[in-house]
Amino acid sequence: MKNRNNYLSGFIIALLLLTQFPLLEAKKNEAPSKRPNIILINADDLGYADPSCYGGKLFTTPNIDLLAEEGVRFTDAYVSAPVCSPSRHGLLTGSYQQRFGIQWNHDTWKIKHRQNERVVPIDHKHINLAFSDAGYVTAIAGKYNLEGYPETSFDHEFSLTSAGSNYFPEADGRYLGVDGVPKPKGGFQMMMWGPEREGDEYLTDRCGRQSVEFIQKNKDKPFFLYLAFNAVHTPLHAKKEHLPKVSHIQSEVMKLYAAMAISIDENVGKIIEVLEKENLRENTIIVFVSDNGPANSAHLRIPEWWPKDTPYHLLGQCAPLSGYKGTLREGGIRIPYIISWPSQLAKGKEINQAVSTLDLYPTLCAAADVKTPANTHLDGVNLLPWLRGNYSEDPHKALFWYANRMGAARMGKWKFLVEDNRHYLFDLENDISESKNVMKQNPEVMQEIFEAYIHFRNEMPACRNPFIRPIDIKSPDVIDLPIIEAK
Repeated sequence: MKNRNNYLSGFIIALLLLTQFPLLEAKKNEAPSKRPNIILINADDLGYADPSCYGGKLFTTPNIDLLAEEGVRFTDAYVSAPVCSPSRHGLLTGSYQQRFGIQWNHDTWKIKHRQNERVVPIDHKHINLAFSDAGYVTAIAGKYNLEGYPETSFDHEFSLTSAGSNYFPEADGRYLGVDGVPKPKGGFQMMMWGPEREGDEYLTDRCGRQSVEFIQKNKDKPFFLYLAFNAVHTPLHAKKEHLPKVSHIQSEVMKLYAAMAISIDENVGKIIEVLEKENLRENTIIVFVSDNGPANSAHLRIPEWWPKDTPYHLLGQCAPLSGYKGTLREGGIRIPYIISWPSQLAKGKEINQAVSTLDLYPTLCAAADVKTPANTHLDGVNLLPWLRGNYSEDPHKALFWYANRMGAARMGKWKFLVEDNRHYLFDLENDISESKNVMKQNPEVMQEIFEAYIHFRNEMPACRNPFIRPIDIKSPDVIDLPIIEAK
């Protein structure tokens, strides 16, 4: 009897062990017991191929690369617009910004006779408000570029910029263009190595430090942090201490740009470090994206400060993509896009289907079990099934872009483009550089994608400020494009 009992006991123990190991294996895909923290990092004008994990050669980005190693890297990820403010509207509203009449930066500006009109209706809630409603504490550090500046709907605000700003403080500690402080009357000094005074804090480091302090103060609560670096946007201000790391670069413009990108990476590292120190890393979702592609001297109308002898015309790296910020070529709208969530996602995964920053709103809400607010229309897709599985179908049947006379659509491997009143069809699978127009060879594909694009355009209202022509706007974020209203 004793032997039989021992046998039964041993069998039960073995059975328990056998059942427990599969549970450990499956733990990765189970919902965490505590809601995940969210950190959404948005760089400004960073090129698709700037991070080392996307092929960057001019400088290294070990901390951004670490996010890709620990998470999922998207190869075909897009923003909803090729310039700052419309792109950020798409990201934070989860909706095509054209639904609000926003096609270009100037559409987000207030017009005197419409001072009380809101750009985004009050009942359409930005993503941070959805998380606030769910009990998260929210914060923004860096570039806002939406209406209401310097006020936002976040619980906490740090180093807020609207567009351009100085990266080093004045003697009195204020940063021109930050937290409501006016910009310099004569314009920014566009190229500068600093600081001029020992101990002055570089703005990118300031945003990083304030983000770290926010995490430490709120480590016992679920939090949503939007870390919107204003680097590598002009003015080109960088730290002298990084000169040795960029000494191999010939162009003075690109030396400054590279040093600014290195500072972004260093502060990403500080975020990862504090999460590990506070035992938060496993259940924190970190997203890293850029708001559009890199600027170009042509996009900046070849300003007077641009060095005449520089061999570079493009700020940043996006090869083999063509185009740049302000265009709907791949280099203007395709971006680095990484999602890391160590406790839930496989490491080192790569996804090649086309996705959008519009998808972040529904994806992050789904991951945190946060409800989409009423009257908030989302055009994005919840990417969790793709992040956790191996789905072969595309998340989107099509993605669309348009502003003024520019327009584009992507369906599978096909890219339709309207540029300078000319129509193009590109096979991105075989021609990522968009060098060969295959419209005539594929008339049925062209007809389908063109009709889908026209349907999307006709669904949208006219741009909010159709009578302001970009040529008259003194802004480095605007190129000379003719205006056309949606039908």
